[in-house]
Amino acid sequence: MMSLQGFTVLVTGGAGFIGSHIVEDLVTASARVKVYDNFSFGLRDNLRPIAKHVEIIEGDILDCATLERAMRNVDFVSHQAAQLEIFRSTDDPLVDLQINTVGTLNVLKAAKRSGVRKVVNASSACIYGQVNGPTSEDHLPVPNWAYGVSKLAAERYARIYNDYQKLPVVNLRYGIVYGEREWYRRVLTLFIKRAVDGKPPVVFGDGLQVRDFIYVGDVVRLHRLCLGNPNANGQSYNVGTARATTIQELARLVVDASGLGLQVLQEDVAEGAYSQLVPDKRRNSAELKMMLLDCSKAKRELGWEPQVTLLEGVRREIEWVRHNLARWQRIHYSEVV
Repeated sequence: MMSLQGFTVLVTGGAGFIGSHIVEDLVTASARVKVYDNFSFGLRDNLRPIAKHVEIIEGDILDCATLERAMRNVDFVSHQAAQLEIFRSTDDPLVDLQINTVGTLNVLKAAKRSGVRKVVNASSACIYGQVNGPTSEDHLPVPNWAYGVSKLAAERYARIYNDYQKLPVVNLRYGIVYGEREWYRRVLTLFIKRAVDGKPPVVFGDGLQVRDFIYVGDVVRLHRLCLGNPNANGQSYNVGTARATTIQELARLVVDASGLGLQVLQEDVAEGAYSQLVPDKRRNSAELKMMLLDCSKAKRELGWEPQVTLLEGVRREIEWVRHNLARWQRIHYSEVV
């Protein structure tokens, strides 16, 4: 793995869940790290253990002037800043487009002007849309959410910069990333919070929806490989486990990991409607029936494969939550502006 000592890396969204883990890894690798975040979702608490080792710049990826100043003397860019809300993308797709697509284009433009060596861009498995089995990188993307459209468009701009502007870019198509410091809203966090509180997890519908859960530490390892390996330039990689887990299975796994002997509840909640048993939680509309990623390309080209099992990763997240309950007091939805 390439040494990053002496190199400067800018991490957009570096105070967020995945971004802060990437920042930690870069600090451990002796890189000079700049964190660029508007703190709409990111938290300074995520950076507290390493704050004295990084430069924190409060800025928005839609603010081109501030972004370009932050990009000066930067060798690599890890672009993790994004609009993550499915409901926000549905309710106001223009906001979603501005942040995820225009914001990414701003990052690429600033990186090119500043002579950056490479950009690693956070994309999403949501670009594929509704699929019926394991999805490889050459699968035709047909997103069913505006969020997937904006992330796919960002990927296309990244490819143009890689192919025609001589700016190497790597796209990482994340599955369902989980782990310590995850924000409180998604299904696994809801299951864990209820279990820690001694309450049974609540599954919406039949619970047969399939997901691919990948531990954040495994994501960070692939990210570092992509930074240092020129073979990754211009490529897109699925970031998952290729292991199918139904939501019903996930709920039972959380119960087992908690060791509390809880029962799993089921609730009939229409897509887009609010739960009666889980306060403030809405079920996604146009819900994906399956998200399962074929990750053989990353193994074949970069020698990467996940190391942390879902049970072990969930145990780690449960332990973190038990010591950070104040972080998960309310479901974190973005406000449409």
